[in-house]
Formats: sequence, structure tokens, C-alpha cells
Amino acid sequence: MPHPLLRSLGATIRALRVERGLSQETLADLADIDRSYMSSIERGLRNLSVLNMARIASALQVPLTDLLAGKPTLPFIGPSPQELDEEWKPGGYLSLG
Repeated sequence: MPHPLLRSLGATIRALRVERGLSQETLADLADIDRSYMSSIERGLRNLSVLNMARIASALQVPLTDLLAGKPTLPFIGPSPQELDEEWKPGGYLSLG
């Protein structure tokens, strides 16, 4: 049985995706994540990395904290999924301020 936190995270991602009118395949493409992996995330079956959470948040244009809080806030203008592939620098793509 999926962990409650992973189920909540998956449900939040699914709700934000549907709210934006995106298919699961489109969101997966935008986040540079395999579609079947995205399906597992939405079902709460994957313990995804922070980097993948950041990619999904960027693709959904929300702060990373919205995925964990389970509620959307104001639109987020942040790095693209491609920028997340660049070399990590402290205070870079994980910056919330």
C-alpha cells in the first residue's frame, strides 16, 4: 500500500495537472520524465527525488512547496526543466524566495 505522503503528493500533482488542462503525457514531457513513471508518481507508488519534484513543479509553474503542501498558491515563474539539468549551484533552482 502506498505511503500516505506519496499518495498526497501524487494526488496534488494530478489535481494541478488536470486544473491546467494537461494530459499526463504532456506533463511528463514538460518535466522530462517518462510517462509511465509519472503515472506511478500520481498513484503514490514512487518515492521521487527532489530533482524530479522540482522538474514537475517547474512544468506545472508552481513553487516546489505547493506539491508538498497539497494546495496551490500564486503562479510561479521559475527555471525550466532543461535549466534544472544544468550544474547545481547553491541557492539556484531550489530557491523559494
